[in-house]
Amino acid sequence: MGQDQTKQQIEKGLKLYQSNQTDKALHVWTKVLEKTSDPGGKFRVLGCLITAHSEMGKYKEMLKDYEKALFFPCKAAELVNDYGKSWSLKYRAMSQYHMSVAYRKLERLPDAMECCEESMKIALQHGDRPLQALCLLNFADIHRCRSDVDKAFPRYESAMCIMTEIGNRLGQSQVYLGVAKCWLLQKDFDKALDSLQRAEELAEGIGNKLCTLKVNCLSEGIFRSRGQQEELREQVVKFLQCVEELELYCGMCGESIGERNQQLQALPCSHIFHLKCLQTNGTKGCPKCCQSSMKPGFV
Repeated sequence: MGQDQTKQQIEKGLKLYQSNQTDKALHVWTKVLEKTSDPGGKFRVLGCLITAHSEMGKYKEMLKDYEKALFFPCKAAELVNDYGKSWSLKYRAMSQYHMSVAYRKLERLPDAMECCEESMKIALQHGDRPLQALCLLNFADIHRCRSDVDKAFPRYESAMCIMTEIGNRLGQSQVYLGVAKCWLLQKDFDKALDSLQRAEELAEGIGNKLCTLKVNCLSEGIFRSRGQQEELREQVVKFLQCVEELELYCGMCGESIGERNQQLQALPCSHIFHLKCLQTNGTKGCPKCCQSSMKPGFV
Protein backbone atom coordinates (compact mmCIF):
# COMPACT_ATOMS: atom_id res chain seq x y z
CA MET A 1 0.00 0.00 0.00
CA GLY A 2 1.53 3.32 -1.13
CA GLN A 3 1.46 6.79 0.36
CA ASP A 4 -1.72 8.04 -1.35
CA GLN A 5 -3.76 4.94 -0.59
CA THR A 6 -2.50 4.97 2.98
CA LYS A 7 -3.65 8.57 3.43
CA GLN A 8 -7.08 7.78 1.96
CA GLN A 9 -7.60 4.79 4.25
CA ILE A 10 -6.51 6.73 7.34
CA GLU A 11 -9.02 9.47 6.49
CA LYS A 12 -11.70 6.83 5.92
CA GLY A 13 -11.01 5.43 9.39
CA LEU A 14 -11.20 8.92 10.94
CA LYS A 15 -14.63 9.53 9.41
CA LEU A 16 -15.87 6.18 10.71
CA TYR A 17 -14.46 6.89 14.16
CA GLN A 18 -16.05 10.34 14.30
CA SER A 19 -19.43 8.83 13.39
CA ASN A 20 -19.15 6.32 16.30
CA GLN A 21 -18.45 3.35 13.99
CA THR A 22 -15.46 2.48 16.12
CA ASP A 23 -15.16 -1.19 15.23
CA LYS A 24 -15.05 -0.41 11.49
CA ALA A 25 -12.50 2.38 12.06
CA LEU A 26 -10.21 0.06 14.01
CA HIS A 27 -10.50 -2.59 11.30
CA VAL A 28 -9.53 -0.09 8.57
CA TRP A 29 -6.58 1.28 10.54
CA THR A 30 -5.30 -2.18 11.46
CA LYS A 31 -5.30 -3.20 7.79
CA VAL A 32 -3.36 -0.03 6.91
CA LEU A 33 -0.80 -0.76 9.63
CA GLU A 34 -0.29 -4.29 8.29
CA LYS A 35 -0.06 -3.38 4.58
CA THR A 36 1.38 0.13 4.20
CA SER A 37 4.90 0.69 2.94
CA ASP A 38 4.87 4.40 3.89
CA PRO A 39 6.81 5.05 7.16
CA GLY A 40 5.02 8.34 7.79
CA GLY A 41 1.64 6.74 7.22
CA LYS A 42 2.53 3.86 9.53
CA PHE A 43 3.43 6.31 12.31
CA ARG A 44 0.18 8.26 11.83
CA VAL A 45 -2.10 5.23 11.74
CA LEU A 46 -0.38 3.75 14.78
CA GLY A 47 -1.13 7.01 16.55
CA CYS A 48 -4.79 6.75 15.52
CA LEU A 49 -5.05 3.19 16.83
CA ILE A 50 -3.30 3.88 20.13
CA THR A 51 -5.22 7.09 20.75
CA ALA A 52 -8.53 5.32 20.03
CA HIS A 53 -7.71 2.45 22.39
CA SER A 54 -6.52 4.86 25.08
CA GLU A 55 -9.67 6.96 24.78
CA MET A 56 -11.86 3.86 25.01
CA GLY A 57 -9.96 2.80 28.11
CA LYS A 58 -10.56 6.22 29.67
CA TYR A 59 -14.26 5.96 28.78
CA LYS A 60 -14.59 2.57 30.44
CA GLU A 61 -12.68 3.85 33.49
CA MET A 62 -15.13 6.76 33.70
CA LEU A 63 -18.04 4.30 33.71
CA LYS A 64 -16.22 2.09 36.24
CA ASP A 65 -15.97 -0.97 34.02
CA TYR A 66 -12.36 -1.44 35.10
CA GLU A 67 -11.69 -4.76 33.38
CA LYS A 68 -12.38 -3.21 29.98
CA ALA A 69 -10.62 -0.04 31.08
CA LEU A 70 -7.49 -2.18 31.41
CA PHE A 71 -8.05 -4.12 28.18
CA PHE A 72 -7.88 -1.11 25.85
CA PRO A 73 -4.56 0.42 27.00
CA CYS A 74 -3.08 -3.10 27.09
CA LYS A 75 -4.13 -3.43 23.45
CA ALA A 76 -2.47 -0.07 22.73
CA ALA A 77 0.74 -1.26 24.39
CA GLU A 78 0.59 -4.45 22.32
CA LEU A 79 0.35 -2.37 19.13
CA VAL A 80 3.41 -0.36 20.16
CA ASN A 81 5.40 -3.52 20.84
CA ASP A 82 4.34 -5.16 17.57
CA TYR A 83 4.69 -2.24 15.19
CA GLY A 84 6.61 0.67 16.64
CA LYS A 85 8.69 -0.24 19.66
CA SER A 86 11.84 1.45 18.37
CA TRP A 87 10.40 4.82 17.35
CA SER A 88 7.18 5.55 19.23
CA LEU A 89 8.16 6.20 22.85
CA LYS A 90 5.43 8.83 23.09
CA TYR A 91 2.75 6.21 22.39
CA ARG A 92 4.38 3.71 24.72
CA ALA A 93 4.37 6.28 27.53
CA MET A 94 0.71 7.06 26.87
CA SER A 95 -0.37 3.42 26.93
CA GLN A 96 1.67 2.69 30.07
CA TYR A 97 0.03 5.63 31.85
CA HIS A 98 -3.50 4.46 30.99
CA MET A 99 -2.61 0.90 32.03
CA SER A 100 -1.40 2.25 35.34
CA VAL A 101 -4.68 4.06 35.99
CA ALA A 102 -6.67 0.93 35.18
CA TYR A 103 -4.45 -1.24 37.40
CA ARG A 104 -4.94 1.25 40.25
CA LYS A 105 -8.70 1.10 39.85
CA LEU A 106 -8.48 -2.69 40.03
CA GLU A 107 -6.34 -2.32 43.20
CA ARG A 108 -3.34 -3.95 41.53
CA LEU A 109 -1.11 -1.27 42.99
CA PRO A 110 2.35 -2.81 42.33
CA ASP A 111 1.45 -3.16 38.64
CA ALA A 112 0.07 0.39 38.65
CA MET A 113 3.29 1.75 40.14
CA GLU A 114 5.48 -0.13 37.67
CA CYS A 115 3.57 1.15 34.62
CA CYS A 116 3.45 4.70 35.96
CA GLU A 117 7.20 4.70 36.65
CA GLU A 118 7.90 3.63 33.07
CA SER A 119 5.59 6.30 31.69
CA MET A 120 7.16 8.98 33.92
CA LYS A 121 10.66 7.96 32.86
CA ILE A 122 9.81 8.52 29.20
CA ALA A 123 7.98 11.76 29.99
CA LEU A 124 11.05 13.11 31.81
CA GLN A 125 13.37 12.07 28.98
CA HIS A 126 11.27 13.95 26.42
CA GLY A 127 10.25 16.92 28.55
CA ASP A 128 6.56 16.02 28.25
CA ARG A 129 5.15 18.27 30.99
CA PRO A 130 1.45 17.32 30.55
CA LEU A 131 2.26 13.62 30.91
CA GLN A 132 4.56 14.33 33.86
CA ALA A 133 1.66 16.05 35.61
CA LEU A 134 -0.67 13.09 34.94
CA CYS A 135 1.92 10.63 36.23
CA LEU A 136 2.46 12.67 39.40
CA LEU A 137 -1.30 12.74 39.94
CA ASN A 138 -1.47 8.99 39.45
CA PHE A 139 1.49 8.42 41.79
CA ALA A 140 -0.36 10.45 44.42
CA ASP A 141 -3.54 8.42 43.87
CA ILE A 142 -1.60 5.16 44.23
CA HIS A 143 -0.12 6.30 47.55
CA ARG A 144 -3.59 7.41 48.66
CA CYS A 145 -4.95 3.95 47.82
CA ARG A 146 -2.24 2.60 50.12
CA SER A 147 -3.46 5.07 52.80
CA ASP A 148 -0.03 6.73 52.71
CA VAL A 149 -1.18 10.34 52.68
CA ASP A 150 2.28 11.61 53.70
CA LYS A 151 3.59 10.50 50.30
CA ALA A 152 0.40 11.42 48.45
CA PHE A 153 0.17 15.10 49.46
CA PRO A 154 3.54 16.27 48.05
CA ARG A 155 2.86 14.50 44.75
CA TYR A 156 -0.54 16.16 44.51
CA GLU A 157 1.22 19.46 45.13
CA SER A 158 3.78 18.78 42.39
CA ALA A 159 1.03 17.72 39.98
CA MET A 160 -0.91 20.90 40.76
CA CYS A 161 2.12 23.08 40.02
CA ILE A 162 2.50 21.62 36.53
CA MET A 163 -1.26 21.55 35.87
CA THR A 164 -1.39 25.26 36.73
CA GLU A 165 1.68 25.99 34.61
CA ILE A 166 0.22 24.33 31.50
CA GLY A 167 -3.33 25.55 32.12
CA ASN A 168 -4.94 22.13 32.62
CA ARG A 169 -8.00 23.07 34.68
CA LEU A 170 -9.53 19.60 34.47
CA GLY A 171 -6.29 18.21 35.87
CA GLN A 172 -6.41 20.78 38.66
CA SER A 173 -9.93 19.71 39.60
CA GLN A 174 -8.79 16.06 39.65
CA VAL A 175 -5.94 17.01 41.98
CA TYR A 176 -8.42 18.67 44.36
CA LEU A 177 -10.59 15.54 44.25
CA GLY A 178 -7.60 13.40 45.23
CA VAL A 179 -6.63 15.80 48.02
CA ALA A 180 -10.22 15.71 49.30
CA LYS A 181 -10.08 11.92 49.47
CA CYS A 182 -6.87 12.16 51.49
CA TRP A 183 -8.55 14.49 53.98
CA LEU A 184 -11.43 12.01 54.19
CA LEU A 185 -8.95 9.28 55.11
CA GLN A 186 -7.81 11.52 57.95
CA LYS A 187 -11.42 12.30 58.95
CA ASP A 188 -10.89 16.02 58.38
CA PHE A 189 -14.25 16.74 56.76
CA ASP A 190 -13.93 20.53 56.71
CA LYS A 191 -10.71 20.43 54.68
CA ALA A 192 -12.22 17.76 52.44
CA LEU A 193 -15.25 19.97 51.73
CA ASP A 194 -12.95 22.92 51.01
CA SER A 195 -11.04 20.88 48.42
CA LEU A 196 -14.29 19.61 46.92
CA GLN A 197 -15.58 23.15 46.58
CA ARG A 198 -12.43 24.14 44.68
CA ALA A 199 -12.79 21.08 42.44
CA GLU A 200 -16.42 21.91 41.74
CA GLU A 201 -15.62 25.53 40.83
CA LEU A 202 -13.02 24.38 38.31
CA ALA A 203 -15.29 21.67 36.90
CA GLU A 204 -18.20 24.07 36.45
CA GLY A 205 -15.86 26.61 34.84
CA ILE A 206 -15.00 24.16 32.06
CA GLY A 207 -18.40 22.48 31.96
CA ASN A 208 -17.15 19.05 33.05
CA LYS A 209 -20.22 17.39 34.54
CA LEU A 210 -18.45 14.12 35.28
CA CYS A 211 -16.08 15.84 37.69
CA THR A 212 -19.06 17.68 39.20
CA LEU A 213 -20.75 14.30 39.64
CA LYS A 214 -17.76 12.97 41.57
CA VAL A 215 -17.80 16.06 43.80
CA ASN A 216 -21.51 15.51 44.51
CA CYS A 217 -20.91 11.86 45.44
CA LEU A 218 -18.14 12.68 47.91
CA SER A 219 -20.00 15.66 49.38
CA GLU A 220 -23.12 13.54 49.79
CA GLY A 221 -21.15 10.99 51.84
CA ILE A 222 -19.76 13.70 54.12
CA PHE A 223 -23.13 15.32 54.76
CA ARG A 224 -24.75 11.92 55.33
CA SER A 225 -22.14 10.96 57.94
CA ARG A 226 -22.62 14.32 59.67
CA GLY A 227 -26.39 14.10 59.62
CA GLN A 228 -26.70 17.42 57.74
CA GLN A 229 -30.02 16.64 56.09
CA GLU A 230 -30.57 19.92 54.20
CA GLU A 231 -27.11 19.84 52.61
CA LEU A 232 -27.54 16.11 51.92
CA ARG A 233 -30.80 16.66 50.03
CA GLU A 234 -29.14 19.39 47.96
CA GLN A 235 -26.29 17.07 46.93
CA VAL A 236 -28.68 14.22 46.10
CA VAL A 237 -30.65 16.51 43.80
CA LYS A 238 -27.45 17.72 42.10
CA PHE A 239 -26.27 14.13 41.69
CA LEU A 240 -29.52 13.00 40.08
CA GLN A 241 -29.51 16.01 37.75
CA CYS A 242 -25.98 15.16 36.59
CA VAL A 243 -26.87 11.51 36.04
CA GLU A 244 -29.88 12.55 33.97
CA GLU A 245 -27.95 15.08 31.90
CA LEU A 246 -25.12 12.63 31.21
CA GLU A 247 -27.54 9.71 30.71
CA LEU A 248 -25.38 7.66 33.06
CA TYR A 249 -27.93 4.98 33.74
CA CYS A 250 -28.72 1.55 32.35
CA GLY A 251 -31.41 1.71 29.67
CA MET A 252 -33.02 -1.45 31.05
CA CYS A 253 -32.92 -1.49 34.84
CA GLY A 254 -32.54 2.30 35.27
CA GLU A 255 -29.71 1.94 37.81
CA SER A 256 -27.00 4.60 37.77
CA ILE A 257 -23.80 3.72 35.92
CA GLY A 258 -20.42 4.71 37.34
CA GLU A 259 -21.06 4.30 41.05
CA ARG A 260 -19.07 1.05 41.29
CA ASN A 261 -17.10 -1.42 39.18
CA GLN A 262 -19.58 -2.96 36.73
CA GLN A 263 -19.44 -4.87 33.45
CA LEU A 264 -21.04 -2.71 30.77
CA GLN A 265 -21.81 -3.06 27.07
CA ALA A 266 -22.34 -0.36 24.45
CA LEU A 267 -24.36 -1.30 21.38
CA PRO A 268 -23.71 0.06 17.85
CA CYS A 269 -26.48 2.63 18.47
CA SER A 270 -24.31 3.95 21.38
CA HIS A 271 -26.83 3.08 24.12
CA ILE A 272 -25.17 1.61 27.23
CA PHE A 273 -26.46 -1.21 29.41
CA HIS A 274 -25.27 -3.51 32.16
CA LEU A 275 -23.97 -6.66 30.51
CA LYS A 276 -26.11 -8.79 32.82
CA CYS A 277 -29.23 -6.88 31.75
CA LEU A 278 -28.51 -7.46 28.06
CA GLN A 279 -27.89 -11.15 28.67
CA THR A 280 -31.37 -11.50 30.16
CA ASN A 281 -33.04 -9.26 27.56
CA GLY A 282 -34.09 -12.08 25.25
CA THR A 283 -34.51 -9.84 22.19
CA LYS A 284 -32.32 -9.10 19.17
CA GLY A 285 -32.84 -5.33 19.21
CA CYS A 286 -31.66 -2.50 21.43
CA PRO A 287 -34.12 -2.30 24.37
CA LYS A 288 -34.05 1.50 24.16
CA CYS A 289 -34.28 2.44 20.48
CA CYS A 290 -35.21 -0.99 19.02
CA GLN A 291 -32.44 -1.01 16.40
CA SER A 292 -32.18 -4.55 15.14
CA SER A 293 -28.44 -5.22 15.53
CA MET A 294 -27.25 -6.49 18.90
CA LYS A 295 -23.62 -6.80 17.85
CA PRO A 296 -21.57 -5.36 20.74
CA GLY A 297 -19.85 -2.04 20.13
CA PHE A 298 -16.25 -1.29 21.00
CA VAL A 299 -16.72 1.70 23.31
